[in-house]
Amino acid sequence: MSKLVSDGHDIIFNSSCAGCSRKHFSVATCTAFPSGIPLVILSGEHDHRKPYPGDNGIQFEPIADTKKSAD
Repeated sequence: MSKLVSDGHDIIFNSSCAGCSRKHFSVATCTAFPSGIPLVILSGEHDHRKPYPGDNGIQFEPIADTKKSAD
């Protein structure tokens, strides 16, 4: 698994977090995990479309597509 480090405090793994509307910009936190997203979710080991202990009932929500298609 590869990882990238951005400005020393955000570690980005190959997970769905980047596509989640609940992810906080440029830090490894989100609405479900304001103190830090667990490694098993960041790594993709746990699919956060399913509940995870400590997520307060908040799971992955895709970023809304703001593109409007012309009919």
